[in-house]
Amino acid sequence: MTLSRRLDALEQRVPRPRPSGPVPDDPVAFARGLLAGAFSPEDIDPHHANQTGWLTIVVAFLGTLTPEHRAWEAAIGFVSDPMGTDEEVLAALDAVMCRA
Repeated sequence: MTLSRRLDALEQRVPRPRPSGPVPDDPVAFARGLLAGAFSPEDIDPHHANQTGWLTIVVAFLGTLTPEHRAWEAAIGFVSDPMGTDEEVLAALDAVMCRA
């Protein structure tokens, strides 16, 4: 087997990127689209003026929903309203992204 055939065989095994939709220019639509899987982090342009910042805000927001973060809040005496339903979480995320 020649080197070119080996390279061709390897290239055929590389997974093809899945087609995704365009990345929205609105922060709320960006957050909802990211969570819904309408686009992936690979689709985000690192040179776009807002997209990397919005991604950081979404990740930070999701971090506040973890049990570890809630336990830390309780340990320092901060009592936050627990978010129950998915719609309440999305409404809170929308409010955070509107400030972005």
